[in-house]
Amino acid sequence: MSAAAGVSFLILSQVLTKAFTFGSNQVLVRNISPEVFGIASYLEFLVESVLFFSREAERNAIQRVAAQPAKARQIITNFAYVPLVLGVPVGLTTFLLQKSSAMYAETIAPLPFSGISIALSVFLIFLELIAEPLFALNQYLLNFKVRSKIESSAVFMRCFSTLAAVLASKRYYSGREFDGLAVASFALGQLVYSAATLIGYWILASYKVARAERVEEKDNLYWLEPATFSLWKSLFVQMIFKHLLTEGDHLVVSYLFDVAEQGVYSVIENYGSIVARLLFQPIEELLRMTFTRIFSKKDADVSASYKLMENLLVFYANLSLLLVLAGYTNGGFLLRLLLGRNEKWSASSVFDYFPQYVLYLPFLAFNGILEGFFSSASTQKQIGTFSVFMSVSSAAVLTLLYVLVEKFLWGLTGLIVANMVNMMLRIVYCFVFLVDFYKKNNVTTDLASIVNRLALPLLSVATTFGIQQKVFGQIQSRTFVDFVESAGLCFVSLLVILYGERKTLVSLLKKEKRAEGKIEKAERDGQMADEAEN
Repeated sequence: MSAAAGVSFLILSQVLTKAFTFGSNQVLVRNISPEVFGIASYLEFLVESVLFFSREAERNAIQRVAAQPAKARQIITNFAYVPLVLGVPVGLTTFLLQKSSAMYAETIAPLPFSGISIALSVFLIFLELIAEPLFALNQYLLNFKVRSKIESSAVFMRCFSTLAAVLASKRYYSGREFDGLAVASFALGQLVYSAATLIGYWILASYKVARAERVEEKDNLYWLEPATFSLWKSLFVQMIFKHLLTEGDHLVVSYLFDVAEQGVYSVIENYGSIVARLLFQPIEELLRMTFTRIFSKKDADVSASYKLMENLLVFYANLSLLLVLAGYTNGGFLLRLLLGRNEKWSASSVFDYFPQYVLYLPFLAFNGILEGFFSSASTQKQIGTFSVFMSVSSAAVLTLLYVLVEKFLWGLTGLIVANMVNMMLRIVYCFVFLVDFYKKNNVTTDLASIVNRLALPLLSVATTFGIQQKVFGQIQSRTFVDFVESAGLCFVSLLVILYGERKTLVSLLKKEKRAEGKIEKAERDGQMADEAEN
């Protein structure tokens, strides 16, 4: 499958699943309170933390396996069992640490049916880790079509089961008992997702390598390839600090805010990151895998990779400008429409904080693409240096977070600002690495060209903000008329950006057509060869 087709499948899958998730969330937020959302988000964070620490280093390390296909599959399979072994101590450590926390003692332990929620969470972690060997091999084969089918089906089943369980619980229970069952419903939905993923890969996968076996190389026999294992150890340390930096806000939220505020932050994060999950995540995953394979070759086409990075950086910048323009001005108004007239949500601060969260999205986007490049092009020593940098910066950012929230009383605004600082530190580090990498490979990084390409979009967006402030008297939309006027201005800015990038777009379209022509010619030649043999 081509890279473009892979991205298309992933993006289409994300669009369909997010549309369904979006619809089910609309029903959920109208039936449950911010407190329930906060507790469910907290449990989900714990599950994701266990899975992240167990398998993220493995997923990054196996991308660099460069053996022959048959041997590579066995190497990947062996490493894919590491998360299952690692998940036990990681899970126990996480549970023991959280059991002694105030959050657990005051909100989860007294909640009815909390034991069911915890049991479901443990079981879904087990299913996720069992599926890892099949997932890892599918990623190695770049079979995005199978992955898209499986994940789409699993998301549909998760949304349906969660929604059905919540509505059924509300019919027969009320008060605290309903709250407890609502939290358990979220865990049940995630369990259904994990089970569907495991079954889907087992049925649809074109391979059945499921056992860990020793790999023979010359006179050596090993379970884990030494070079990949050494890389895994470096990545595991890096992932600890990466998770603390990326998810440190959740840790602080759980200790410094009550469950209602945690529910507000969960809703802000879910709605605010829709575009990032729809578009940015598939591109980042494909970029990471593509660059890893390019740079692992001795005759890597480094100059071509820079042109790709330049276009992606400009694309991210343009899209980020549009996100800030449209999201900051209209985000609060749209969220009010989505959440309806639910008194519990109307009394919360979710509408005030949502536009602020939109400003954080560009930082999140650029960090993803630049860290993807770093993980693909860096050496083991550079990964170790980055781990040291992240350990220092994590301490600084978490300290800043505490000061902003506790001392300056900025609340969730402090979280958002600290997250921006967090991402900016990582962006600067990885961008400096990118420039230095291409300099060492004798490729000129034309930063002036990038700045020139962004001049017109920046001017357009700044002008639009000015028009909204001067002509309409406000930046953020308050009424439907404000929203329509703002949408019109955003559309004009989009046209200006497309006009500025017209040459690049035409060039890329022509290149795509040439690539399609080559593929069609190769297929015709193959058919003719088969006919000649017959």
